[in-house]
Amino acid sequence: MVHLKRTRGEKIYAAFNAALLIGIGLICLLPYVTLIAKSVSDEAYVISGQIHLWPKGFHLNAFKILLNGIDFQKAFFNSVLVTLFGTLVQVFFTACIGYAAAKRDLPGRKLINMAYIFTMLFSGGMIPTYLIIKETGMINNLLVLVIPGLVGAFNMILARTYFETLPAALDESARIDGAGNLTVLFRIMLPISIPSLATISIFSAVAIWNNYMGPLMYLTNKNVIVLPLFLQSIVSAAGAPNMENSADMVHIASETFRAAAIIVSTLPILLVYPFLQKYFVTGMTLGAVKQ
Repeated sequence: MVHLKRTRGEKIYAAFNAALLIGIGLICLLPYVTLIAKSVSDEAYVISGQIHLWPKGFHLNAFKILLNGIDFQKAFFNSVLVTLFGTLVQVFFTACIGYAAAKRDLPGRKLINMAYIFTMLFSGGMIPTYLIIKETGMINNLLVLVIPGLVGAFNMILARTYFETLPAALDESARIDGAGNLTVLFRIMLPISIPSLATISIFSAVAIWNNYMGPLMYLTNKNVIVLPLFLQSIVSAAGAPNMENSADMVHIASETFRAAAIIVSTLPILLVYPFLQKYFVTGMTLGAVKQ
Protein backbone atom coordinates (compact mmCIF):
# COMPACT_ATOMS: atom_id res chain seq x y z
CA MET A 1 0.00 0.00 0.00
CA VAL A 2 1.35 3.41 -0.99
CA HIS A 3 1.11 6.10 1.68
CA LEU A 4 0.94 9.62 0.26
CA LYS A 5 2.72 12.29 2.26
CA ARG A 6 0.22 14.78 3.61
CA THR A 7 0.72 18.48 3.05
CA ARG A 8 0.89 20.98 5.91
CA GLY A 9 -2.61 22.17 5.14
CA GLU A 10 -3.94 18.61 5.28
CA LYS A 11 -2.25 18.01 8.63
CA ILE A 12 -3.75 21.21 10.05
CA TYR A 13 -7.17 20.22 8.73
CA ALA A 14 -6.84 16.71 10.22
CA ALA A 15 -5.82 18.12 13.61
CA PHE A 16 -8.67 20.63 13.57
CA ASN A 17 -11.11 17.92 12.52
CA ALA A 18 -9.94 15.60 15.32
CA ALA A 19 -10.15 18.38 17.93
CA LEU A 20 -13.64 19.32 16.76
CA LEU A 21 -14.92 15.74 16.90
CA ILE A 22 -13.36 15.15 20.33
CA GLY A 23 -15.00 18.35 21.57
CA ILE A 24 -18.40 17.31 20.23
CA GLY A 25 -17.95 13.86 21.77
CA LEU A 26 -17.15 15.34 25.19
CA ILE A 27 -20.18 17.63 24.99
CA CYS A 28 -22.38 14.62 24.23
CA LEU A 29 -20.98 12.87 27.32
CA LEU A 30 -21.75 15.75 29.69
CA PRO A 31 -25.41 14.80 30.39
CA TYR A 32 -24.40 11.21 31.16
CA VAL A 33 -21.58 12.35 33.46
CA THR A 34 -24.06 14.57 35.30
CA LEU A 35 -26.43 11.61 35.73
CA ILE A 36 -23.62 9.50 37.18
CA ALA A 37 -22.69 12.30 39.59
CA LYS A 38 -26.29 12.68 40.76
CA SER A 39 -26.81 8.97 41.18
CA VAL A 40 -24.00 8.65 43.73
CA SER A 41 -24.44 11.97 45.54
CA ASP A 42 -26.13 12.85 48.82
CA GLU A 43 -29.75 14.00 48.50
CA ALA A 44 -29.06 17.44 50.09
CA TYR A 45 -26.61 18.36 47.33
CA VAL A 46 -28.88 16.96 44.58
CA ILE A 47 -32.00 18.79 45.79
CA SER A 48 -30.09 22.08 46.15
CA GLY A 49 -28.80 21.78 42.58
CA GLN A 50 -25.13 21.66 43.51
CA ILE A 51 -24.33 18.55 41.47
CA HIS A 52 -23.00 19.12 37.96
CA LEU A 53 -20.06 16.96 36.91
CA TRP A 54 -18.63 15.79 40.23
CA PRO A 55 -20.48 13.89 43.02
CA LYS A 56 -20.76 15.19 46.57
CA GLY A 57 -21.52 13.02 49.61
CA PHE A 58 -20.68 9.83 47.76
CA HIS A 59 -22.86 6.73 48.39
CA LEU A 60 -24.42 3.90 46.37
CA ASN A 61 -27.75 3.57 48.20
CA ALA A 62 -29.81 4.37 45.10
CA PHE A 63 -28.18 1.52 43.18
CA LYS A 64 -28.60 -0.92 46.09
CA ILE A 65 -32.33 -0.19 46.42
CA LEU A 66 -32.83 -0.21 42.67
CA LEU A 67 -31.11 -3.57 42.11
CA ASN A 68 -33.04 -5.16 45.01
CA GLY A 69 -36.41 -3.96 43.68
CA ILE A 70 -38.70 -6.69 42.35
CA ASP A 71 -40.13 -4.49 39.60
CA PHE A 72 -36.70 -3.51 38.34
CA GLN A 73 -35.43 -7.10 38.37
CA LYS A 74 -38.50 -8.24 36.44
CA ALA A 75 -38.21 -5.39 33.91
CA PHE A 76 -34.48 -5.95 33.47
CA PHE A 77 -34.90 -9.71 32.96
CA ASN A 78 -37.70 -9.20 30.42
CA SER A 79 -35.71 -6.59 28.50
CA VAL A 80 -32.60 -8.78 28.35
CA LEU A 81 -34.65 -11.82 27.32
CA VAL A 82 -36.53 -9.97 24.57
CA THR A 83 -33.40 -8.25 23.29
CA LEU A 84 -31.34 -11.44 23.05
CA PHE A 85 -34.11 -13.53 21.53
CA GLY A 86 -35.36 -10.74 19.27
CA THR A 87 -31.89 -9.92 17.97
CA LEU A 88 -31.11 -13.56 17.14
CA VAL A 89 -34.43 -14.10 15.38
CA GLN A 90 -34.34 -10.81 13.49
CA VAL A 91 -30.77 -11.32 12.30
CA PHE A 92 -31.59 -14.86 11.16
CA PHE A 93 -34.65 -13.89 9.12
CA THR A 94 -33.03 -10.71 7.80
CA ALA A 95 -30.04 -12.72 6.56
CA CYS A 96 -32.32 -15.27 4.88
CA ILE A 97 -34.45 -12.63 3.14
CA GLY A 98 -31.39 -10.54 2.23
CA TYR A 99 -29.63 -13.54 0.70
CA ALA A 100 -32.72 -14.50 -1.32
CA ALA A 101 -33.27 -10.90 -2.50
CA ALA A 102 -29.64 -10.71 -3.61
CA LYS A 103 -30.14 -13.59 -6.08
CA ARG A 104 -30.58 -11.98 -9.49
CA ASP A 105 -32.47 -15.01 -10.86
CA LEU A 106 -35.04 -15.01 -8.04
CA PRO A 107 -38.59 -14.81 -9.50
CA GLY A 108 -40.33 -11.64 -8.31
CA ARG A 109 -37.09 -10.13 -6.98
CA LYS A 110 -38.02 -6.58 -7.98
CA LEU A 111 -41.48 -6.92 -6.47
CA ILE A 112 -40.03 -8.15 -3.15
CA ASN A 113 -37.57 -5.26 -3.01
CA MET A 114 -40.29 -2.72 -3.87
CA ALA A 115 -42.57 -4.17 -1.18
CA TYR A 116 -39.88 -3.68 1.47
CA ILE A 117 -39.06 -0.15 0.29
CA PHE A 118 -42.78 0.66 0.39
CA THR A 119 -42.86 -0.15 4.11
CA MET A 120 -40.05 2.38 4.67
CA LEU A 121 -42.24 5.14 3.23
CA PHE A 122 -45.72 4.18 4.43
CA SER A 123 -47.16 2.34 7.42
CA GLY A 124 -50.58 0.94 8.25
CA GLY A 125 -51.14 3.43 11.06
CA MET A 126 -51.42 3.04 14.81
CA ILE A 127 -55.04 1.84 15.10
CA PRO A 128 -54.93 -0.79 12.31
CA THR A 129 -51.65 -2.07 13.71
CA TYR A 130 -53.12 -2.31 17.21
CA LEU A 131 -56.16 -4.20 15.91
CA ILE A 132 -53.94 -6.69 14.10
CA ILE A 133 -51.83 -7.21 17.21
CA LYS A 134 -54.98 -7.72 19.28
CA GLU A 135 -56.53 -10.18 16.83
CA THR A 136 -53.34 -12.22 16.71
CA GLY A 137 -53.36 -12.54 20.51
CA MET A 138 -50.07 -10.78 21.18
CA ILE A 139 -51.38 -8.24 23.72
CA ASN A 140 -49.42 -8.67 26.98
CA ASN A 141 -47.08 -11.05 25.19
CA LEU A 142 -43.38 -10.21 24.91
CA LEU A 143 -43.38 -11.58 21.36
CA VAL A 144 -45.15 -8.37 20.32
CA LEU A 145 -41.77 -6.64 20.65
CA VAL A 146 -40.15 -9.08 18.22
CA ILE A 147 -42.63 -10.37 15.62
CA PRO A 148 -43.92 -7.08 14.08
CA GLY A 149 -40.38 -5.92 13.31
CA LEU A 150 -39.02 -9.32 12.36
CA VAL A 151 -37.38 -8.13 9.12
CA GLY A 152 -36.84 -4.38 8.98
CA ALA A 153 -36.62 -2.86 5.50
CA PHE A 154 -33.37 -1.01 6.18
CA ASN A 155 -31.67 -4.08 7.65
CA MET A 156 -32.87 -6.23 4.76
CA ILE A 157 -31.45 -3.78 2.22
CA LEU A 158 -28.18 -3.70 4.16
CA ALA A 159 -27.94 -7.51 4.12
CA ARG A 160 -29.00 -7.77 0.47
CA THR A 161 -26.44 -5.19 -0.64
CA TYR A 162 -23.70 -6.99 1.27
CA PHE A 163 -24.55 -10.38 -0.27
CA GLU A 164 -24.53 -8.77 -3.72
CA THR A 165 -20.90 -7.73 -3.22
CA LEU A 166 -19.74 -11.31 -2.53
CA PRO A 167 -18.13 -13.08 -5.52
CA ALA A 168 -20.57 -15.19 -7.52
CA ALA A 169 -17.82 -17.80 -7.90
CA LEU A 170 -18.29 -18.77 -4.23
CA ASP A 171 -21.89 -19.72 -4.87
CA GLU A 172 -21.13 -21.44 -8.19
CA SER A 173 -18.25 -23.55 -6.85
CA ALA A 174 -20.35 -24.70 -3.88
CA ARG A 175 -23.20 -25.73 -6.15
CA ILE A 176 -20.80 -27.65 -8.40
CA ASP A 177 -19.85 -29.62 -5.26
CA GLY A 178 -23.53 -30.42 -4.67
CA ALA A 179 -24.44 -27.79 -2.09
CA GLY A 180 -28.04 -26.57 -1.90
CA ASN A 181 -29.37 -23.12 -1.04
CA LEU A 182 -29.35 -23.66 2.73
CA THR A 183 -25.85 -25.16 2.68
CA VAL A 184 -24.51 -22.25 0.65
CA LEU A 185 -26.16 -19.74 2.97
CA PHE A 186 -25.26 -21.24 6.36
CA ARG A 187 -21.87 -22.81 5.63
CA ILE A 188 -20.39 -20.36 3.13
CA MET A 189 -22.14 -16.99 2.99
CA LEU A 190 -22.97 -16.35 6.66
CA PRO A 191 -19.49 -17.18 8.06
CA ILE A 192 -17.94 -14.52 5.80
CA SER A 193 -20.70 -11.99 6.49
CA ILE A 194 -19.80 -11.24 10.12
CA PRO A 195 -19.40 -7.44 9.59
CA SER A 196 -22.84 -7.15 8.03
CA LEU A 197 -24.48 -9.43 10.61
CA ALA A 198 -22.81 -7.56 13.48
CA THR A 199 -24.11 -4.25 12.15
CA ILE A 200 -27.63 -5.62 11.82
CA SER A 201 -27.32 -7.08 15.33
CA ILE A 202 -26.48 -3.65 16.76
CA PHE A 203 -29.40 -2.00 15.00
CA SER A 204 -31.82 -4.74 16.09
CA ALA A 205 -30.61 -4.90 19.69
CA VAL A 206 -30.71 -1.12 20.20
CA ALA A 207 -34.15 -0.86 18.59
CA ILE A 208 -35.62 -3.61 20.79
CA TRP A 209 -33.92 -2.42 23.99
CA ASN A 210 -35.05 1.20 23.54
CA ASN A 211 -38.53 0.38 22.22
CA TYR A 212 -40.97 2.50 24.23
CA MET A 213 -44.13 2.91 22.15
CA GLY A 214 -44.56 -0.84 21.61
CA PRO A 215 -44.56 -1.77 25.32
CA LEU A 216 -46.66 1.30 26.16
CA MET A 217 -49.41 0.23 23.73
CA TYR A 218 -49.35 -3.53 24.00
CA LEU A 219 -48.02 -4.45 27.47
CA THR A 220 -50.37 -3.59 30.34
CA ASN A 221 -49.64 -6.56 32.62
CA LYS A 222 -46.94 -5.89 35.23
CA ASN A 223 -45.54 -9.40 34.72
CA VAL A 224 -44.34 -8.41 31.23
CA ILE A 225 -43.03 -4.97 32.13
CA VAL A 226 -39.81 -3.92 30.39
CA LEU A 227 -37.23 -1.26 31.27
CA PRO A 228 -38.68 1.64 29.20
CA LEU A 229 -42.01 1.21 31.02
CA PHE A 230 -40.22 0.92 34.37
CA LEU A 231 -38.38 4.20 33.72
CA GLN A 232 -41.60 5.85 32.63
CA SER A 233 -43.31 4.75 35.84
CA ILE A 234 -40.49 6.24 37.92
CA VAL A 235 -40.62 9.56 36.08
CA SER A 236 -44.42 9.84 36.26
CA ALA A 237 -44.65 8.68 39.89
CA ALA A 238 -41.74 10.90 41.01
CA GLY A 239 -40.50 8.03 43.14
CA ALA A 240 -39.68 4.36 43.15
CA PRO A 241 -42.56 1.92 42.56
CA ASN A 242 -43.01 -0.63 45.37
CA MET A 243 -40.05 0.82 47.21
CA GLU A 244 -41.69 3.58 49.22
CA ASN A 245 -41.69 1.43 52.35
CA SER A 246 -37.96 1.04 52.32
CA ALA A 247 -36.33 2.97 55.13
CA ASP A 248 -33.39 3.85 52.93
CA MET A 249 -35.67 5.67 50.46
CA VAL A 250 -36.16 8.40 53.06
CA HIS A 251 -32.57 9.47 52.50
CA ILE A 252 -32.58 9.27 48.70
CA ALA A 253 -33.91 12.02 46.47
CA SER A 254 -36.22 10.89 43.67
CA GLU A 255 -33.91 12.60 41.18
CA THR A 256 -31.01 10.49 42.46
CA PHE A 257 -33.08 7.35 42.08
CA ARG A 258 -34.09 8.28 38.52
CA ALA A 259 -30.47 8.95 37.59
CA ALA A 260 -29.44 5.54 38.96
CA ALA A 261 -32.28 3.82 37.05
CA ILE A 262 -31.30 5.51 33.77
CA ILE A 263 -27.64 4.53 34.17
CA VAL A 264 -28.40 0.89 35.01
CA SER A 265 -30.88 0.72 32.11
CA THR A 266 -28.51 2.12 29.50
CA LEU A 267 -25.32 0.45 30.65
CA PRO A 268 -25.95 -3.04 29.16
CA ILE A 269 -26.60 -1.74 25.64
CA LEU A 270 -23.57 0.57 25.89
CA LEU A 271 -21.37 -2.42 26.76
CA VAL A 272 -22.37 -4.13 23.51
CA TYR A 273 -20.77 -1.48 21.30
CA PRO A 274 -17.07 -2.09 22.13
CA PHE A 275 -17.40 -5.74 21.08
CA LEU A 276 -19.15 -5.03 17.77
CA GLN A 277 -17.73 -1.59 16.94
CA LYS A 278 -14.87 -3.02 14.88
CA TYR A 279 -17.42 -4.57 12.51
CA PHE A 280 -19.73 -1.57 12.41
CA VAL A 281 -17.92 0.69 9.91
CA THR A 282 -17.01 -2.29 7.70
CA GLY A 283 -20.57 -3.57 7.68
CA MET A 284 -21.98 -0.18 6.79
CA THR A 285 -19.53 0.64 3.98
CA LEU A 286 -18.80 -2.69 2.29
CA GLY A 287 -22.05 -2.66 0.38
CA ALA A 288 -21.93 1.05 -0.37
CA VAL A 289 -19.24 0.91 -3.10
CA LYS A 290 -19.96 -0.67 -6.45
CA GLN A 291 -17.04 -1.90 -8.49
